[in-house]
Amino acid sequence: MNKETIKDLLVGLSFVIVEVLIFQHLSFFGATPDPLLIYLLWLSMKYERLQIVIITAVLAFFQDALFDFWGLNMFSKILLMFFAYNFLNRQRESRLLVWQVFIVIFVTAGLHNLVFLSLSSFIEAYSSGISPIIFLLLSSLYTATLGAMLFIFKGN
Repeated sequence: MNKETIKDLLVGLSFVIVEVLIFQHLSFFGATPDPLLIYLLWLSMKYERLQIVIITAVLAFFQDALFDFWGLNMFSKILLMFFAYNFLNRQRESRLLVWQVFIVIFVTAGLHNLVFLSLSSFIEAYSSGISPIIFLLLSSLYTATLGAMLFIFKGN
């Protein structure tokens, strides 16, 4: 593990902490964004598949520990990174427009939320009264909006 990977892990941990401290209190009709997912999508264009899967496992495990989901985020994020890696890696050289970034983040967040919701329905860990439609659509929309704003503000 080199210094760059350790730095990226620490930045990822800060994304999880920001999610816990800030974004959980900025819910919109019960929907909250997933800034860690945005960061992992960006990292997937930087690392090879095995490295991004391992980084995703570490960061999602930390996220699960703080949100008391114990494995749901970890499994769904690893599965998403494993399958979306080829598409995201092809976008490495091209410069996407804001609406394209929004669509990519919206679709990947929707897939992540769908897997998360499917898993949680089996173990009934998410039976807190949140509507599946709100979780699936609004959380994905909120995450995509946050990702598009970060894309606009990051510059070149």
